[in-house]
Amino acid sequence: MVTGEFDVEILRDLINEGYEGQELLEKFVAVRAEVPDALEKMFADLIEKYKGQTYTMEDVFDDE
Repeated sequence: MVTGEFDVEILRDLINEGYEGQELLEKFVAVRAEVPDALEKMFADLIEKYKGQTYTMEDVFDDE
């Protein structure tokens, strides 16, 4: 369960997109509700990609 680890990043992105006031609050609640499913999908994709292999965190998260 997500306990707020991404709240600051979500708010920063929404503010940069121009949301404010009640609209900001509503959009934040909606986006935050999507985080657990997105994380679950990301981890499932990583497990499938690296199934049966040894890897480091750098291997997994290196964008190069």
